[in-house]
Amino acid sequence: MSEKITRVSLTLPQKLLGELDRALEAQGYASRSEAVRDSLRDFLASYKWRQELKGELVGVIVLVYEHDVRGLTDALIDIQHASMGVVGTVQHVHLDTKTCLETLIVRGSAKEIRKLVDRLGGLRGVKQTKLVTVEK
Repeated sequence: MSEKITRVSLTLPQKLLGELDRALEAQGYASRSEAVRDSLRDFLASYKWRQELKGELVGVIVLVYEHDVRGLTDALIDIQHASMGVVGTVQHVHLDTKTCLETLIVRGSAKEIRKLVDRLGGLRGVKQTKLVTVEK
């Protein structure tokens, strides 16, 4: 018995849609829907992995964001300051005239780091958020 399919609608910037279509063609995807399903599975796998982290961690949070989104840089700074017990160092790099990359070196409880990643990733204008942990 096949799984019930539900139709949803997405709103994407034209540039992102163009990148998606080029990647689909290069990889031989049958449809946009299949690629989006694969991307959602990857997103959920990453979320589930973060939920399973336990104990004290050391790692890096990588953020890519649009610096000209109103209020975003202030929100990022406020969140980082509120997380001073976890955030050790922040490095900021300009990727182009509108896009920035930040790396946050973090150390602390899995719960606090997970909370920080979720808060940062949920901000409007943040394009990517990745957590990499290392063994101590």
